[in-house]
Amino acid sequence: MAHRAVMQKAVDYRSIYLSSELCTELPQQVCVIEVSPLLRAVLEPIAAADFDTDWRQGKFVHLLGLCLSEIRDATQQPMLLPLPQDRRLKPLLAMPEQLPPTVQVLERQIGASSRTIGRIFQRETGMSYQQWRQQWRLMRAIELLSTGRSLSYSAFELGFSSDSAFIAFFRDLTGTTPGAWQK
Repeated sequence: MAHRAVMQKAVDYRSIYLSSELCTELPQQVCVIEVSPLLRAVLEPIAAADFDTDWRQGKFVHLLGLCLSEIRDATQQPMLLPLPQDRRLKPLLAMPEQLPPTVQVLERQIGASSRTIGRIFQRETGMSYQQWRQQWRLMRAIELLSTGRSLSYSAFELGFSSDSAFIAFFRDLTGTTPGAWQK
């Protein structure tokens, strides 16, 4: 499944590749999960194992079973932005760092009605266009703030009319203010 991950700071990152037969009880869409201390501890020896390890016997069968169970039961995090694949939206996706346009501007850009745009986004992302755009703004806000950008710069960059409008937006979606989040 095609996806990408962007990190703004140093992170500990582990990738594991699982055969599709093992994934029947796991989420079927790309998602971000909360990694419990137990899952973190289980992932270390799995990630360090040789590629040709026999996962059907010994301690490895237990590690794999526990890993799958922890992934299945993990809390999903909302910090993911699914991208629609409809060819009409290529102009929108061509510049992923640029603020997505309002639905009215997007209508003119791609020659589709707001209802069509809404159906595409609902079908391909599970969100309305407005929800998707808000999620994009939140993720970009976190990216800007985590790289030390000021509140005013972030508000302007994200198209807010004022710092207070940006603060209200951020608090509504995260439960905290941008300043408190940066600390």
